Amino acid sequence: MELSLHTDNSRNATNSTLRQKASGRKNRTGFLLGCLLGLLVSLPAMAEEILIPLQKLTPHSLIKLKCIGDEASIEIPVSERWNIKKVTLNLHYISSISMIGDLSQLVIKINDVPIAQVKLNPLMPDALLAVNVPPQYLKPGYNKLSFAVAQRYSTTGCENPCAPGLWTNISMQDSSLQVEYELNPVPLKLSSIAKFLFDPKTYPEAHVNIITEDRSAENLTLAALIASGVARHYDYRKVTFGVSPQIKSGVDNIVIGRTAFMQQFLEPFQLSLGAVKGGYLKVFPLPTASGTDNAHALVVISGENFDHVKMAALTFSNISFAYPGTQELNAFEFQMPEVASYGGRDVLAANKTYDFKTLNFPTSTFQGMNPTGKELSFRLPADMLVLQNRSAKLTLNFAYGSGGRESSAIHVVVNGISARAIPLNDKNGHFIQNYQIDLPTYLFKPGTNVISFGMELHPELKECELTLTNNLFVSIFDNSTLTFPDMPHFVELPKLELLMLNGFPFTRWPDGYDSLIYLTDPSSNEAVAAALNLVGLMTQKNGFPLLNIRVGFQSLENWKGDVIVIGDQRTMPDTLKAKSPLHTSNTSLIPYPVVRGWQNETATLAHSRQISALGEGSGLLMQFESPFQVGRTIMTLSADDPADLLSLGEALLDPEVQGQIYGDLVLVEMTQPKFRVTSMMVGKTYATGKQGDVSWIDSFLYSYPYVYHALLGLLILGLAFSVYVLLRRYRATRKLGEAQKKEQKKE
Repeated sequence: MELSLHTDNSRNATNSTLRQKASGRKNRTGFLLGCLLGLLVSLPAMAEEILIPLQKLTPHSLIKLKCIGDEASIEIPVSERWNIKKVTLNLHYISSISMIGDLSQLVIKINDVPIAQVKLNPLMPDALLAVNVPPQYLKPGYNKLSFAVAQRYSTTGCENPCAPGLWTNISMQDSSLQVEYELNPVPLKLSSIAKFLFDPKTYPEAHVNIITEDRSAENLTLAALIASGVARHYDYRKVTFGVSPQIKSGVDNIVIGRTAFMQQFLEPFQLSLGAVKGGYLKVFPLPTASGTDNAHALVVISGENFDHVKMAALTFSNISFAYPGTQELNAFEFQMPEVASYGGRDVLAANKTYDFKTLNFPTSTFQGMNPTGKELSFRLPADMLVLQNRSAKLTLNFAYGSGGRESSAIHVVVNGISARAIPLNDKNGHFIQNYQIDLPTYLFKPGTNVISFGMELHPELKECELTLTNNLFVSIFDNSTLTFPDMPHFVELPKLELLMLNGFPFTRWPDGYDSLIYLTDPSSNEAVAAALNLVGLMTQKNGFPLLNIRVGFQSLENWKGDVIVIGDQRTMPDTLKAKSPLHTSNTSLIPYPVVRGWQNETATLAHSRQISALGEGSGLLMQFESPFQVGRTIMTLSADDPADLLSLGEALLDPEVQGQIYGDLVLVEMTQPKFRVTSMMVGKTYATGKQGDVSWIDSFLYSYPYVYHALLGLLILGLAFSVYVLLRRYRATRKLGEAQKKEQKKE
């Protein structure tokens, strides 16, 4: 009995001990879980991983390295927002099988510091290479990634330094950078706008959400101004704008409105404004439902009244360097310089002499037997009528070294066409000033033009002589000049390709003056976002903020400038439907290409009158002459569904879509993984002049050239008949005078 009792007590004691141990384990587990949760909360944001194809960083799909030694490089963008943890370079290259592996190698450098080298093995010419790039070698900004080769095919020392078998090709399409990074906290100072928040080195694209006080024309115009300023900061980097009434998490947000609205908007987040005087700017860490996102920002643009808000918006859009270093500012005045028509990024003014330094071509030296050339890039206005019988004046100041063969030369190439070869035929070298070259203007075109300088430097060597190349050089000095002659501004429209060139005709004045964005439904978030994305696109194409573009939704009949109309097909004005290439006022007149002729020739079209719809997943971009003003342009963005309208606005930001747009009618199908684009020239052409206004006579004669030729023929016939009549009268008068003289003599 005692034993049994003892046994029961022992069992109870044992169970008590087990419960205590289990409880202890639970407490320890709970403690560990609590510590782990606390650690996770205290950790920074999870590291993100991104794959950057090298093809996205260079216009070349292939880097070719030739001769016994060669080097080429590309620029790697690193944003200040990135805290880089790990970088891996995946490289695909093919080398010649003629080379000696023990003497040939490829060296990879970051900012001229070698980080890896590999032998070029002729037994394995097609190779994949993975290289760990030390993160400390990558600094915020643009970093130079270089590929250098030493290539040999003989051990005797007697070899052709540029033999055909000495080559290595690096595929940019198949090579990539794999980057792991975390986002750094946003500095709470307005100077971060210029270098940190809206950084063009942000890869692969950026997203910004804009919140407005209401959907009035004034506030939507300010939203367009803000979007233009943000897009200009991003330079050519793709940026997509969203519109919402509330903060969107995971992206930078900008809120625009007067002080009363702003205080009410910020109150739920326990954020407050400072002393608001005049225009007001302030930057906060982004508030979220779960706390604060320090890696993204909320930028407040405010003021006591609308004029003050506009002043703050102008100030925000033009902050371009690291000032001010405070979290907030008050703006009391804003002055813009005078804006000339046809301004913008890298646009040449006619009859003005530019030195190379101004054109971003510093003094450059090209050395060795296979030096990489250099390009000079500039733009001409989109509506410039390039005449064929004039010349651009290129004046070069350059020097070259001694010891070169007489066959050495500088190749001048204009837009891919060889225009001139400058001989370097003095074996003692030379310094040449004011070397003048006349470049025919038919080599140039509206938009971007490129003049390339390539070098052919050949040493004066006999077979098997030691190759020394330091004396082989050409230096082109930055005081060389370029002058382009004056040309008329007269262009045939519609041409949607000019929109993708520099936003023409809406950027005829680079600040968007005389241009209107007309929203058929301003309450639609999708339509407003599409408008902001288009404003950002035109800003980046022309490189100048659209500070004077307007947004409205009143009647268009009194507007004398160019208009962009954005909305779904249901809300599109009937006047514009009837004028558009599809004529969709009652029924649709749909053009179907039958036979396409030579390049740039209008396709033969069949037309079908039908009642139909665009359908889901498609959008239309059209351009035609304004029914309200001769020589002015209407452009429409439309879709059957607001979601498709937003997708159309985002599709226009895709470079592949932009490259396929031309004519006056573009159908974009929002298919995956790539958009499908159909472009046509359907409607009537019209002419526009320098200021956009063309008389009805000029427009009629340009649209109906046979009338012009007929009138010209009649004028010539009239002049000829007049001359004939005058000559006949003169002859009759002369005969009469001679007869009178004869009669007088007889008398």
